[in-house]
Amino acid sequence: MKTLLIMRHAKSDYPADVHDDFDRPLNERGRKDLPRVGHLLAEYGPCPDAVLASSALRARQTAAGLAATLALPAKALHFDDALYLAPPAALAQQATTFPDSAQTGLLIAHNPGLEGWIQQVSGAQIRLPTAGLAAIALSAFSWAEIPRASGQLLYYVVPRLIKAIT
Repeated sequence: MKTLLIMRHAKSDYPADVHDDFDRPLNERGRKDLPRVGHLLAEYGPCPDAVLASSALRARQTAAGLAATLALPAKALHFDDALYLAPPAALAQQATTFPDSAQTGLLIAHNPGLEGWIQQVSGAQIRLPTAGLAAIALSAFSWAEIPRASGQLLYYVVPRLIKAIT
């Protein structure tokens, strides 16, 4: 069985000199939320064996921040243009690229596709704010099965909640 972690990128900024949505960086709150989410994963798990993230700047920075907190090796991170503003079917298809050696895969991308995908896979209808994280136990034994897999929502957490309880 595989575990899928689905995370929306952390809170981004809207700098005046950045004109393309793809190139928006994280803001201060986004950078502060990453260690909170990373520590939660480190303490309660499951920790990802592989990370697949949108290649948009805010998603790359989110992946890098989590990887630093979790001390993941650089080879665990992969970035994919196809995850940028992807619909649920595209997210599921890209998740098939996780290495089969990974028991837990973390996919970092954007809404509204993530919320729709979570509902399709687990039946859970949640609102996924920036840096929100959902953990789903999958019926799949291989990442290739993801587009047809079903799962059970294990937990769902948002940075505001983590901040309140720590």
